[in-house]
Amino acid sequence: MPPPPSAPLAPLRSAIVEALYPTSANILPVVCEGLGLASGDREEAFASKRNYVQGRISGLSRERLLQLAYQLLQDGPNYELEEAVGRVEEAGERLISELLRRSIGRALIPFDLSGHVPIFEFLRDIWPIDRLPSRLYSGGMVQDDLERHMHRNADMDNDEALEAVGTYTCSQRRFFRFLEALLHPRTREEDEQRRLVAILNPLLQRDGFHLAETSSISGYPVFAVKAIGGSAGAPADPLISETLAAFDEASVHEAWTWALQRRTTHPEGAITSARTLLETVCKHIIEDAGGTYSDRDELPKLYRTAAEHLQLAPDQHTEEVFKTILGNCQNVVNSLASIRNKLSDAHGRGRKAVRPSARHAELAVNLAGTVATFLVSTWRARQAPQP
Repeated sequence: MPPPPSAPLAPLRSAIVEALYPTSANILPVVCEGLGLASGDREEAFASKRNYVQGRISGLSRERLLQLAYQLLQDGPNYELEEAVGRVEEAGERLISELLRRSIGRALIPFDLSGHVPIFEFLRDIWPIDRLPSRLYSGGMVQDDLERHMHRNADMDNDEALEAVGTYTCSQRRFFRFLEALLHPRTREEDEQRRLVAILNPLLQRDGFHLAETSSISGYPVFAVKAIGGSAGAPADPLISETLAAFDEASVHEAWTWALQRRTTHPEGAITSARTLLETVCKHIIEDAGGTYSDRDELPKLYRTAAEHLQLAPDQHTEEVFKTILGNCQNVVNSLASIRNKLSDAHGRGRKAVRPSARHAELAVNLAGTVATFLVSTWRARQAPQP
């Protein structure tokens, strides 16, 4: 199969040349022949090692270049070559935009980036910070920048640190590796893992991805970045189902399952079920927290009451980023209440009433599932024993 038109083969060729450049000209011909490249003599290699290698790989196919790169990477890690391979393999696939990466970086500002792991150790597992050239000072290395601005002067936030190591422009596989390390149980406790997932998943879903709980270590969840099946707006159904079932199998999970089943076949009913899901979650949390509500309370009021018990009300926080996020959650709930009143099957219709389509139902169910999971995860975190 021919490579996609946008496959960046020139950077891959350049990375292969640079990976072989440290080889002595005396043995470069032998090394190249061992890699399956055309033979040559030492005089040609002594004239220019780069030209020697370039001349032997310039006509190679995408598949042969990748095979050659894999052979070279068997000798040890090579950041530039790994990145070049990643970009070739990612060409034509679904990609997260740099805009979304930066949004994620800003969302991480209030958190301890490396958790239980020393920051340099955490970053060095993903980027060779001691060998990456500084973006701030000529002749320096990224690790020097981090030492100066994160440790000595404390004037670099997480967003700026991630910019310094190249998080927003690196290959997608490395970016996903960073997110998975960020959420690993080695890095932080489960309550903070789930808080981060609840914040990051609505962002990742914009480009068709989500953080899914794929395994566990000693009972602690392990998350991986997964593409969302179907359209980019489809929810992370298994993750939400697992969380809601663990919270309440009878009524909460039943409402979620009913919403999923009606999402494409009965949009009006799915929208009603989405609201029922949130109302049920809010009432359970209020009851479990020892609070009260009236049978006349509508969804927006139920949500505000539950949020106050969970300390998720915007006015309970001083950090601007949290006030904004939590205020947006309240707006989502208010909007779901409004769309249910206008588009669901809960009320009678006039002749000219607007009827929802499957995409309207999908939006309502996605939003309801995400908010419900956030509430449940927060409640579980607050019930966990404190160290």
